Amino acid sequence: MLAHALLAPNPHNRQPWIADLREAGRIHLICDGERLLPETDPFGRQILIGCGAFLELAVIAAAQRRVSVRVDLFPGGAPADQDLPKGSRVATLLLGEPGSAAADPLFAQIVRRHTRKTAYAGGRALPGTLLGSWNDTASHFGLRGGTVATEAAMGTIRRITREAYEIEATTARTWLESARLMRIGPGAIAANPDGISLNSPTVRAFHAVGLFDPMVVPTKGSSSLQRVMERWAPFETASGFFWLASADNTRPAQVASGRAYVRAHLLATAADADMHPLSQALQEFPEMRGPREALRNALGLGAEGATLQMLSRVGFATEPRGPSPRRSLESVLRT
Repeated sequence: MLAHALLAPNPHNRQPWIADLREAGRIHLICDGERLLPETDPFGRQILIGCGAFLELAVIAAAQRRVSVRVDLFPGGAPADQDLPKGSRVATLLLGEPGSAAADPLFAQIVRRHTRKTAYAGGRALPGTLLGSWNDTASHFGLRGGTVATEAAMGTIRRITREAYEIEATTARTWLESARLMRIGPGAIAANPDGISLNSPTVRAFHAVGLFDPMVVPTKGSSSLQRVMERWAPFETASGFFWLASADNTRPAQVASGRAYVRAHLLATAADADMHPLSQALQEFPEMRGPREALRNALGLGAEGATLQMLSRVGFATEPRGPSPRRSLESVLRT
């Protein structure tokens, strides 16, 4: 159950979870306070979305063994809105009796699902049935979902997300938070199976000859920023964009967004489609306020006071890409 759950998508591949197994018949999911992103995710919203994805995969994997799971959120109380969820008990999972659940058809997609951060094919439409299943998934978790696929609307989102990426890259504290988590080359990735894996020949070559030093913050007009933005270019290719929004921004809504997102991604995988979150413009540090509000308005959410929880480009990757590394199951258990 947990071996499948730890394959969940999560911000910066921090894998911010501890599974406490010390109470029979229950699993306590604890947010690992050493794996937060206080600069880019100052209130832990995205971290809790990652925890929600972990929970949903655990529920699906248990159902494969015909065991139901009751998820009790924040049994000790939710963290305050503007506090990091350091050490919070996100949920207690109570396991049912054998035979208490039916198998979930999405189980087979868990090991197939990857976030492919490559170019996506142009001019290829998404299946209409997939769009409908995404909306149904959002509704099931009390959320709103939508897809943007017209060229004009997609152009607006591309502009906003590109601006957001540049802001994150040129803001020293947010860039350095990511830079400290960059694992460049197979040796670094194997030694630290988390964080941001950079293994392309170009990046490795630039790093080897000193043209890419992660600890040097890109500045406006610099060649280093130009190279950073060149790495963003494939992220502007897509068949559309999928978004999830909640009526409020409570902690349970954040967890629900993670559960809904990973199911949407599994549905995409079943349809041989790909999803890649573009989370920069949703971040809550002060410099990102402009793109965040522009994106909400572009999606028609500004006047409603809704919180945009997830935005992903969707489409069909033009090249294969393997899974992100994961820490061992033993490293996340508390027994």
